[in-house]
Amino acid sequence: MKKPRILADILKDYFQYSNEPLAVNFRRHFNIKQVQMDQLSDDEIDAMLEKSLLEDWLDNQDVMQILHISPRTLQTLRSNGMLPFSRIGNKLYYRRQDIIKILSDNYTMRKIRDYGKRE
Repeated sequence: MKKPRILADILKDYFQYSNEPLAVNFRRHFNIKQVQMDQLSDDEIDAMLEKSLLEDWLDNQDVMQILHISPRTLQTLRSNGMLPFSRIGNKLYYRRQDIIKILSDNYTMRKIRDYGKRE
């Protein structure tokens, strides 16, 4: 019978050798080569993981600054169901991918008619 592995070893192997998107993005984001993973402490790995997972979430202030909108406009986007959100207590968080999707879905390219012509 095999000796049970501890969680730290399982996570270390996952982030070091896995080809799943989370592990690959983790290594790419922190420019971690497989040799360097062996030199990291458990606390450093935990901090890196937390930072990489939370980087995709933005709060109200961040979203308003990125989109250059008012608090009321942001509330309207939430109320209309255009912008999904997550609530923890009284604080709202938004996924970066959802904001990019809204911008992509509402992108229109307008051709300026008679540009440069004078009458």
